[in-house]
Amino acid sequence: MKVIRVETMRNLERRTIESGVSGYELMRRAGIGAAAEIRAFLRGRDFDRAVILAGRGNNGGDALVVAGLLGIPAEVWATGPLAELRGEAAEAARDLAPGIPVRVRETLSPGDFRKGDLIVDGLLGTGFSGELRPQFRNWIEAANASGRSIMAIDLPSGINGDTGAASGPAIRAELTVTFGFPKCGHFRADGPAASGRLRLVDIGLLDCVDATGEGEAFFAADAAKLLVPLPYDAYKNRRGQLLVAAGSAEYSGAAVLVARAALRMGAGIVRLAVPARPYAALPGSLIVREVATGEGSFDRESIPELEAMMAHSDAVAAGSGWGLHRGVGAVLARLLDFPGALLLDADALNAAARAPELWKHREKLVITPHPGEAKRLAEAFGVAASPDRVAFAAALAEALGAVTVLKGPQTVVAAPDGRWSWNTSGSPALATAGSGDVLAGIIGALLAGSPERPFEMAQLGVFLHGLAGEAFRPGLIADDLPELAAAARASL
Repeated sequence: MKVIRVETMRNLERRTIESGVSGYELMRRAGIGAAAEIRAFLRGRDFDRAVILAGRGNNGGDALVVAGLLGIPAEVWATGPLAELRGEAAEAARDLAPGIPVRVRETLSPGDFRKGDLIVDGLLGTGFSGELRPQFRNWIEAANASGRSIMAIDLPSGINGDTGAASGPAIRAELTVTFGFPKCGHFRADGPAASGRLRLVDIGLLDCVDATGEGEAFFAADAAKLLVPLPYDAYKNRRGQLLVAAGSAEYSGAAVLVARAALRMGAGIVRLAVPARPYAALPGSLIVREVATGEGSFDRESIPELEAMMAHSDAVAAGSGWGLHRGVGAVLARLLDFPGALLLDADALNAAARAPELWKHREKLVITPHPGEAKRLAEAFGVAASPDRVAFAAALAEALGAVTVLKGPQTVVAAPDGRWSWNTSGSPALATAGSGDVLAGIIGALLAGSPERPFEMAQLGVFLHGLAGEAFRPGLIADDLPELAAAARASL
């Protein structure tokens, strides 16, 4: 999905209106879609009241449409009389659901909100730039300090839609629902932290005008296009055979997490090669083979048995839980000769950083570094580290000739040919030990099924992993994620 500038969005809306769709119809589509996304986000959580913070522009109009569709009592707090609204916002005020009280307020305090309130931010949206007026500064600060859940409409108030910069306080939303196309400000500077979880609503705009250079973002609609239903006559050998080479005597659990995730993500056959039998229980559907080793980790002695299993594999996922033993470099070198799709994670990447001379450029290669591993790779391969995550991921992808999954909030997936995208799923619950091992298994299984599409399978795997994390509950651990990822896939 293209990421566009605010002016591009205005042009798209103008062209769509000129084609015969009214501006108010676009507003209604936006409000109806936003309400549906908010209801889905809140499923299972109880709120007594929705407080709609309505500004004077179209963002306030969107919020007024939302007000009557949330399924809970709502109250509008407006920055000015609704009678003074113009254009589509005035139509939304005219059609405000009956019985919803409207209060015009100049200032707010955190104490104005009560337990059980849900805040809907419709103050400023994408039209904001420059400095905040005192009234908006006060409202934003009061909402943030209230400790209540905040849902932002289109863009968190206080965030510049192009740069992502906040010139003062900005709404800190749990969820932002945007319309038509994501905006640059969702992904830059202060935008990601302010936006929280990001959802996109299709409001029927005409085709996107050229937005070259603004980037791509990966949403549920993009994932759904890549998820092809299994044919009725499918059987296991056609669903992809994955070899997982993971674990060590010290980190045996990593191998189990990778393998479980690969099985749950639909690989037809998963073979697990381990240098030491894991303590954790292994799925009965898993083929397990302990390989020879001299020191409890993969080494030269392991290579003959790995080669035998590689001969029957469409893809290999390797590196999780290897440890830092001296012999893993030889195993890495041999894996890089594997002709199928190859995913390298964790200590396989650390081995490459310690011995960059072993590296071989090849096709169908995916690497999944976290920021620390990415920094070590950059130093080893002469890549300039950059605070710009897109630029950094793209530089690593080019230098190593690998689809690069730079993990973190809004993970970046970059290909050696210059393609890249931001991921839009995820939650802080994924910041837990073993989460990356599960991601390796998810992408590995997808690669086994579609080895010729490493960039797309990496995008899809990252999105499904993030969606699994969104289903978190207190106490979530990485062991929960394989089943949650399978459910996320089914939901699409």
